[in-house]
Amino acid sequence: MRTGPIKYLLAAAFLCTGAVSCSIFKNPSRADSRTAPVHMKKSGKTDTGVPSPVPVKRTEKPASPVRQKTEGEILADSVVTFAKSYLGVKYRSGGTTRAGFDCSGLVYLSFSHFGVFVPRTSSSQYMASKRIDISEIRPGDLAFFNGRHIGNNVGHVAIITETDGKGKFKMIHATVQRGVMIDSFPEGSYYPPRLVGFGRVLPE
Repeated sequence: MRTGPIKYLLAAAFLCTGAVSCSIFKNPSRADSRTAPVHMKKSGKTDTGVPSPVPVKRTEKPASPVRQKTEGEILADSVVTFAKSYLGVKYRSGGTTRAGFDCSGLVYLSFSHFGVFVPRTSSSQYMASKRIDISEIRPGDLAFFNGRHIGNNVGHVAIITETDGKGKFKMIHATVQRGVMIDSFPEGSYYPPRLVGFGRVLPE
Protein backbone atom coordinates (compact mmCIF):
# COMPACT_ATOMS: atom_id res chain seq x y z
CA MET A 1 0.00 0.00 0.00
CA ARG A 2 1.46 3.33 -1.14
CA THR A 3 0.93 6.09 1.39
CA GLY A 4 3.70 8.48 0.44
CA PRO A 5 1.75 10.74 -1.93
CA ILE A 6 -1.30 10.75 0.38
CA LYS A 7 0.84 11.92 3.31
CA TYR A 8 2.22 14.73 1.23
CA LEU A 9 -1.29 15.80 0.13
CA LEU A 10 -2.62 15.78 3.73
CA ALA A 11 0.39 17.75 4.95
CA ALA A 12 -0.07 20.35 2.20
CA ALA A 13 -3.78 20.68 3.00
CA PHE A 14 -3.02 21.17 6.69
CA LEU A 15 -0.45 23.85 5.95
CA CYS A 16 -2.89 25.74 3.71
CA THR A 17 -5.63 25.62 6.31
CA GLY A 18 -3.28 26.86 8.98
CA ALA A 19 -2.07 29.68 6.77
CA VAL A 20 -5.59 30.88 6.13
CA SER A 21 -6.48 30.71 9.85
CA CYS A 22 -3.34 32.56 10.82
CA SER A 23 -3.95 35.26 8.25
CA ILE A 24 -7.41 35.87 9.75
CA PHE A 25 -6.11 36.18 13.29
CA LYS A 26 -3.12 38.26 12.31
CA ASN A 27 -5.23 40.79 10.35
CA PRO A 28 -8.60 40.91 12.06
CA SER A 29 -9.46 44.26 10.51
CA ARG A 30 -10.18 42.63 7.17
CA ALA A 31 -12.67 40.20 8.65
CA ASP A 32 -14.20 42.56 11.22
CA SER A 33 -14.63 45.51 8.89
CA ARG A 34 -17.70 43.88 7.40
CA THR A 35 -19.48 42.87 10.58
CA ALA A 36 -18.20 44.99 13.50
CA PRO A 37 -20.64 47.70 14.69
CA VAL A 38 -19.63 51.31 14.36
CA HIS A 39 -19.04 53.06 17.65
CA MET A 40 -20.27 56.70 17.59
CA LYS A 41 -21.18 57.40 21.19
CA LYS A 42 -19.80 60.90 21.23
CA SER A 43 -22.22 62.08 18.57
CA GLY A 44 -25.25 60.80 20.48
CA LYS A 45 -25.78 57.76 18.27
CA THR A 46 -26.17 54.09 19.12
CA ASP A 47 -23.55 51.38 18.44
CA THR A 48 -25.19 50.71 15.08
CA GLY A 49 -24.81 54.31 13.94
CA VAL A 50 -28.55 55.13 14.21
CA PRO A 51 -29.25 58.43 16.07
CA SER A 52 -30.79 57.76 19.45
CA PRO A 53 -34.02 59.63 20.36
CA VAL A 54 -33.44 62.72 22.44
CA PRO A 55 -35.66 62.77 25.55
CA VAL A 56 -37.91 65.83 25.72
CA LYS A 57 -37.92 67.56 29.06
CA ARG A 58 -41.33 68.90 30.08
CA THR A 59 -41.20 72.22 31.81
CA GLU A 60 -44.21 72.88 34.00
CA LYS A 61 -45.21 76.47 34.58
CA PRO A 62 -45.39 77.36 38.26
CA ALA A 63 -48.90 77.94 39.47
CA SER A 64 -49.83 81.59 39.73
CA PRO A 65 -50.38 82.67 43.31
CA VAL A 66 -54.01 83.36 44.18
CA ARG A 67 -54.49 87.04 44.92
CA GLN A 68 -55.95 87.60 48.33
CA LYS A 69 -58.90 89.98 48.54
CA THR A 70 -58.41 93.21 50.41
CA GLU A 71 -60.41 94.15 53.49
CA GLY A 72 -62.46 96.53 51.37
CA GLU A 73 -63.25 93.86 48.76
CA ILE A 74 -64.33 91.37 51.41
CA LEU A 75 -66.57 93.97 53.01
CA ALA A 76 -67.99 94.89 49.59
CA ASP A 77 -68.96 91.26 48.96
CA SER A 78 -70.81 91.24 52.26
CA VAL A 79 -72.65 94.48 51.47
CA VAL A 80 -73.72 93.20 48.05
CA THR A 81 -74.91 89.87 49.46
CA PHE A 82 -76.87 91.68 52.17
CA ALA A 83 -78.54 94.03 49.67
CA LYS A 84 -79.51 91.07 47.46
CA SER A 85 -81.39 89.54 50.36
CA TYR A 86 -83.98 92.30 49.85
CA LEU A 87 -84.63 91.58 46.16
CA GLY A 88 -88.33 91.92 45.42
CA VAL A 89 -89.11 94.21 48.38
CA LYS A 90 -91.48 96.96 47.24
CA TYR A 91 -90.59 100.63 46.91
CA ARG A 92 -91.49 102.97 49.74
CA SER A 93 -90.47 106.62 49.91
CA GLY A 94 -88.25 107.19 52.94
CA GLY A 95 -88.24 103.45 53.72
CA THR A 96 -85.26 101.70 55.31
CA THR A 97 -86.80 98.34 56.31
CA ARG A 98 -88.16 95.20 54.70
CA ALA A 99 -91.53 96.90 54.67
CA GLY A 100 -90.17 99.01 51.79
CA PHE A 101 -87.14 100.97 50.57
CA ASP A 102 -86.33 103.97 48.52
CA CYS A 103 -83.00 103.98 46.64
CA SER A 104 -80.90 105.71 49.30
CA GLY A 105 -82.66 103.78 52.09
CA LEU A 106 -81.42 100.47 50.63
CA VAL A 107 -77.87 101.86 50.45
CA TYR A 108 -78.08 103.28 53.96
CA LEU A 109 -79.21 99.96 55.51
CA SER A 110 -76.82 97.75 53.49
CA PHE A 111 -73.74 99.71 54.62
CA SER A 112 -74.78 100.59 58.17
CA HIS A 113 -75.45 96.89 58.85
CA PHE A 114 -71.66 96.40 58.61
CA GLY A 115 -70.75 99.50 60.60
CA VAL A 116 -70.12 101.75 57.59
CA PHE A 117 -71.86 105.09 57.98
CA VAL A 118 -73.34 106.77 54.92
CA PRO A 119 -75.74 109.74 54.87
CA ARG A 120 -79.42 109.12 54.37
CA THR A 121 -80.11 110.79 50.99
CA SER A 122 -78.65 110.04 47.56
CA SER A 123 -77.28 113.56 47.07
CA SER A 124 -75.58 113.44 50.49
CA GLN A 125 -74.17 109.99 49.71
CA TYR A 126 -72.71 111.39 46.51
CA MET A 127 -71.00 114.22 48.39
CA ALA A 128 -69.65 111.86 51.08
CA SER A 129 -68.18 109.29 48.70
CA LYS A 130 -64.82 109.31 46.95
CA ARG A 131 -65.02 110.10 43.22
CA ILE A 132 -63.81 107.26 40.97
CA ASP A 133 -63.69 106.69 37.21
CA ILE A 134 -65.86 104.11 35.48
CA SER A 135 -62.70 102.07 34.74
CA GLU A 136 -62.06 101.78 38.50
CA ILE A 137 -65.47 100.63 39.70
CA ARG A 138 -65.86 97.36 41.56
CA PRO A 139 -68.64 95.62 43.50
CA GLY A 140 -69.70 97.67 46.51
CA ASP A 141 -69.16 101.04 44.80
CA LEU A 142 -72.07 103.40 44.21
CA ALA A 143 -73.50 104.63 40.91
CA PHE A 144 -75.31 107.97 40.96
CA PHE A 145 -77.95 109.19 38.55
CA ASN A 146 -80.27 112.12 37.95
CA GLY A 147 -83.80 111.74 39.09
CA ARG A 148 -86.74 112.12 36.73
CA HIS A 149 -85.28 115.24 35.17
CA ILE A 150 -81.91 115.05 33.41
CA GLY A 151 -79.47 117.61 34.77
CA ASN A 152 -76.68 117.97 37.31
CA ASN A 153 -78.58 117.04 40.43
CA VAL A 154 -78.25 113.57 41.95
CA GLY A 155 -81.64 111.98 42.52
CA HIS A 156 -80.95 108.23 42.44
CA VAL A 157 -78.30 105.81 43.71
CA ALA A 158 -77.51 102.12 43.18
CA ILE A 159 -74.97 99.61 44.55
CA ILE A 160 -72.73 98.00 41.91
CA THR A 161 -72.80 94.20 42.13
CA GLU A 162 -70.69 93.14 39.12
CA THR A 163 -68.43 94.78 36.55
CA ASP A 164 -66.55 93.68 33.44
CA GLY A 165 -63.92 96.41 33.75
CA LYS A 166 -64.93 97.89 30.40
CA GLY A 167 -67.80 100.16 31.39
CA LYS A 168 -70.51 97.55 31.78
CA PHE A 169 -71.84 96.64 35.20
CA LYS A 170 -74.81 95.34 37.17
CA MET A 171 -76.40 97.24 40.03
CA ILE A 172 -78.99 96.64 42.71
CA HIS A 173 -81.33 99.47 43.59
CA ALA A 174 -84.86 100.31 44.72
CA THR A 175 -87.02 101.50 41.84
CA VAL A 176 -90.42 103.15 42.05
CA GLN A 177 -92.09 100.77 39.63
CA ARG A 178 -90.54 97.41 40.52
CA GLY A 179 -89.02 97.75 43.98
CA VAL A 180 -85.59 96.29 44.79
CA MET A 181 -84.12 94.75 41.66
CA ILE A 182 -80.92 94.26 39.64
CA ASP A 183 -80.35 96.13 36.38
CA SER A 184 -77.58 95.96 33.79
CA PHE A 185 -75.87 99.14 32.63
CA PRO A 186 -75.86 100.51 29.94
CA GLU A 187 -78.89 98.47 28.87
CA GLY A 188 -82.13 100.35 28.41
CA SER A 189 -82.71 103.99 27.61
CA TYR A 190 -83.56 105.41 31.03
CA TYR A 191 -80.36 105.26 33.11
CA PRO A 192 -77.48 105.81 30.61
CA PRO A 193 -78.31 109.47 29.89
CA ARG A 194 -78.89 110.11 33.59
CA LEU A 195 -75.54 108.80 34.84
CA VAL A 196 -73.76 111.40 36.99
CA GLY A 197 -70.76 109.46 38.31
CA PHE A 198 -69.43 106.89 40.73
CA GLY A 199 -68.40 106.95 44.37
CA ARG A 200 -66.62 104.70 46.88
CA VAL A 201 -67.30 104.62 50.60
CA LEU A 202 -65.47 101.41 51.51
CA PRO A 203 -61.74 101.16 52.24
CA GLU A 204 -59.39 100.06 49.48
